[in-house]
Parts: sequence; structure tokens; C-alpha cells
Amino acid sequence: ELRMLSNYQATDRSLIQTFLVGQPEFRATMLGERMSQLRQRVIAACHLPALDALDTQAYIRHRLKTVGWTGDPAFEDEAFDEIHNFTGGIPRKINTLCDRLMLMGFIDEKHAFGAREVREVIAEIQIEMGGLGGLASPER
Repeated sequence: ELRMLSNYQATDRSLIQTFLVGQPEFRATMLGERMSQLRQRVIAACHLPALDALDTQAYIRHRLKTVGWTGDPAFEDEAFDEIHNFTGGIPRKINTLCDRLMLMGFIDEKHAFGAREVREVIAEIQIEMGGLGGLASPER
């Protein structure tokens, strides 16, 4: 039997608050028949959609600036387009691809990334993962 710790309160406040965070598949789990008691207690839910091309570029630039990036390596607009097309705008996938791109740039001492460099990294990932490796299938 599954028991849930909820609705426990002190005289003036709740004793337990829970935040559930998950991948898109978590929504399907929450909609399952066995989760009805939990769903009744959900106060708010939010789904973050995939980023569009402009938000993907802004996301990458923000992450780079957060670690002190000042434009080296440079990114051509086409590089951002390739990243968005391959990842479907999923931040976790963007991070994985960009991590590999930056590693390649470090090893090859590159100071600029274009579509060619991004496609090269994508090809390496696909070979290593035996196809697409789950990175390219956009989950929305």
C-alpha cells in the first residue's frame, strides 16, 4: 500500500511541501490511474516548452557569459541554427552538444565556430552513440 505524507499541518502552517520536477515523460506518469491522489494535491504545474531558435541562441550566450565569455570563441549565426536544429531546443541537449563543441574547440585551438564545426561534432556524437544516441530526437 502506498501512503502519502501530505496534509500534515501545524496550527498555522503546512509541515510538508513537496516540489516534483521531471522530464516530459513525468507528465504521463502523473496522469496514470495510480496517481489520482497525488494529482488532487498538486497546487500548480508548469511545462517548459522547447526553446525556439532565438531563445536557443540567447540561452547559449547567457551560459557563456555566466562563465566569463567575452566573444572568444566567436559563434556564427549558422552555428546557433545548427545547434537548434539538432537539439530541438531542449536545454539539456543544447548543453551536451555545446560541451562537446567547446571541448573540440579547446583541443583543436579554435577561436570561431560555424555550421561546419557544429556538424562535425554532431557527426562524432552520432558515431559514438550508434546513430542519434537520443540527443537529436526533440522531446516537447
